Amino acid sequence: MQLNRRLFDSAGEGAAGGAPASTGGVGSTGGGFTWNDGWRSQLAAGSTDSGKELKQLERYESPEQIWRKARELERKMSAGELRSAKPEGGTDAEITKWRSENNVPAKPEEYEIHMAEGGIPPKDDDPFLQSFLKSAHAADYTQSQVNSAISSFYGEVAAQQTQIAEAEAEAAKRTDDQLHQEWGADYRVNKNMAEALLARAPEGFRDRFMNGYLDDHTPIKASPEAWKWLVQMEREVNAAATVLPGAGGDVGASIATELASLRKMMGNTNSEYWKGADAEKNQARYRQLIEAEEKVAKRG
Repeated sequence: MQLNRRLFDSAGEGAAGGAPASTGGVGSTGGGFTWNDGWRSQLAAGSTDSGKELKQLERYESPEQIWRKARELERKMSAGELRSAKPEGGTDAEITKWRSENNVPAKPEEYEIHMAEGGIPPKDDDPFLQSFLKSAHAADYTQSQVNSAISSFYGEVAAQQTQIAEAEAEAAKRTDDQLHQEWGADYRVNKNMAEALLARAPEGFRDRFMNGYLDDHTPIKASPEAWKWLVQMEREVNAAATVLPGAGGDVGASIATELASLRKMMGNTNSEYWKGADAEKNQARYRQLIEAEEKVAKRG
């Protein structure tokens, strides 16, 4: 009100009997009215530091600019874009009143979480969010500021998760290509052996293991060494997996059946076990089956 009174007092001095001044003025209302050259001094008059206020007023070309700025400040305050200063050392009632006037809830629990595009934070994040809301309330965050901060945080989390998923998928593909090249025709057999070992693990272990990471942050499922180790373990634990991949059922019986066939061939000195292009292969196969049979027997 003091600012408005000074503006109109200054304007009145430039006109006799309320008539607008016609000469020596600056600025115009668009209706022939002009302000006199001393309007800044008139506004600063009576101030405890008129010199400082006069310098500030020199930033404006006319009182109309000051009025427009005042209206804009009112708009921002109404919209919650500007806040009055928090009363220092105020009572609880005064602080609560100030918060109410500035879109800050009385308690952290009164914040409502509204994420962009209707998103909902994971339930597991409740402890983190409660801690954040306490800090936000201590800093007098408005509801809008809380919404913006939480939405920005989870937006960044989602972006990072997408990047990680894409990077891990690419790493897994490179590993698969490498194993295809190294194992050749045995690729599918070896992969099945590794999967068979994992399938016998306790419930839920397979997913936790395969979704884990090595010390260098490489996903286990994207590590060639991890797949090779799984195959090696399956060979040691299940000897028949090497000799009879995919046999299933009674492995011991499968080994015994093939051994019986080879032994029958061994009884004929003219058979393919002793002669021909496959003789060496059949003999090696016999030794392999005997070794597997012994391992199965030890395993019980």
